[in-house]
Amino acid sequence: MYLTEDQLKDHLQQVDLEISEVLLEQMLHHIGSLDPVLRDELIYSRLAEWIMSEKFTGSSAERIASFVFSQDGLFYHLAQTDETAVFRRSFSALILAVLLEKDATVHVLAESVYDDISSQLLRYLNMEDDFRGFVPTYGWAHSVAHIADVYDAWFKHPRCQIHQEQAAIARFIEILMTPDYVFVDEEQERVITAWLAARERGVEDDVLLTMLERPIEGWLDLPVTWGDAQFNVLRNTKQLLRTLYFRVKWQDKTSTLPEQIEHLLFQIHQRYQ
Repeated sequence: MYLTEDQLKDHLQQVDLEISEVLLEQMLHHIGSLDPVLRDELIYSRLAEWIMSEKFTGSSAERIASFVFSQDGLFYHLAQTDETAVFRRSFSALILAVLLEKDATVHVLAESVYDDISSQLLRYLNMEDDFRGFVPTYGWAHSVAHIADVYDAWFKHPRCQIHQEQAAIARFIEILMTPDYVFVDEEQERVITAWLAARERGVEDDVLLTMLERPIEGWLDLPVTWGDAQFNVLRNTKQLLRTLYFRVKWQDKTSTLPEQIEHLLFQIHQRYQ
């Protein structure tokens, strides 16, 4: 039997709380709660602290990974009309980011998990279409930012084959150039943090530039209509490039990538002025 949200909230507010297998199941069940205090401040924060502690075990890591990659976690109600399901998916992702960060330094995941991480993350990334950031009443959904945090942790993980992750980077570009939503909650920063992790692991600047150029140049070839969808792409694309420009420039003063990004921005300016 599952606790009610109020019962779980009271329980998690205990100072010297020990997370048992039973309590873990309760927390996973309510991980997508629409109560931002329970979801963000208690379930996520308590789980993150516990995962990074010395008390965390491999069996608990396997249970969390199993949940995250199930239809109850990262893939919960995808492709269904459910305006609140994104919270369960998004916070499942956020817990996975902590788990991967832990595993990168202290091995807690089963070997079999590594075989599926890349494909499962890309599957989710290709399917997610709820890109809202802050949702009134319910708080942060932030699916794009949270899955970006997962990729940041995964790109830094020693078991990640970074040169096999280009499809994920391309999908992030597609999402951040969407005509369906305007990103206003720093999603670009979180995604680019992951990209910079990939860059440090060996993804070359010319590879990243090519992945950016292809969709941008294809979009620039379209007639300028100034319709809402086209204006959304304009705003999203300019913000993506501006953010990437400064982040690379600050990280690596010898890179020519900022100059090439500036050229893309100039092309956009010429087309849309």
